[in-house]
Amino acid sequence: MDKQIRGNCQCCGRQQAVVNGAMSKHGYTVVNGWFQGVCSGDRHEPMQVSRTTTDRIVADIAEEVSALLFQADQVLAGKMKPTKVVRGQFMKAYEIDFADATAHEQAHAVQCLNWKLRSRAKAGEDFAKYLAETADQKHGTALIEVERKEASAPVTTGDKKTKDGKTYTCRYVEGARVHYRMTRGENTFKGWIGIAAWRKMESA
Repeated sequence: MDKQIRGNCQCCGRQQAVVNGAMSKHGYTVVNGWFQGVCSGDRHEPMQVSRTTTDRIVADIAEEVSALLFQADQVLAGKMKPTKVVRGQFMKAYEIDFADATAHEQAHAVQCLNWKLRSRAKAGEDFAKYLAETADQKHGTALIEVERKEASAPVTTGDKKTKDGKTYTCRYVEGARVHYRMTRGENTFKGWIGIAAWRKMESA
């Protein structure tokens, strides 16, 4: 096995592969052959080499947290109100203007908005703390060298596996899920299984 160089992403803090001095694509799913949801740390230098982007993100989050908490205070003070109120539940739920809602509905909407703003602020504070602490630990340290694992063979449509006398045929792969057709005697069933579990079954 050859070696792989790894480092921590400046945007998410997670350890990922480093290619030509920059972070590789990560934080994504593959849908219909396309990358979706790539972390914004893609192509930045790893945290071990630079923390410029990390420090900017932490500062930006701090500003957003302050703005969110200010808005929450304004909501509780009655200086900022929700624009809509949800009436009804589940499938029958619908929105009405805040001014048209009952006093009880308005009070509930105010509390919900306050909670939403403060919850987002708390999530921002927690992430900024995690990112800053990770940078404090990793910046200036050496990149990580690990043995590169042999790539697993891709799972493709038509692949067959067997388990407990049942035959599973891959219909298609979606992210980390293998959607299969399973036959047992004359009966056929459809379902999905994790790709790691699929690889552990015996090939038909």
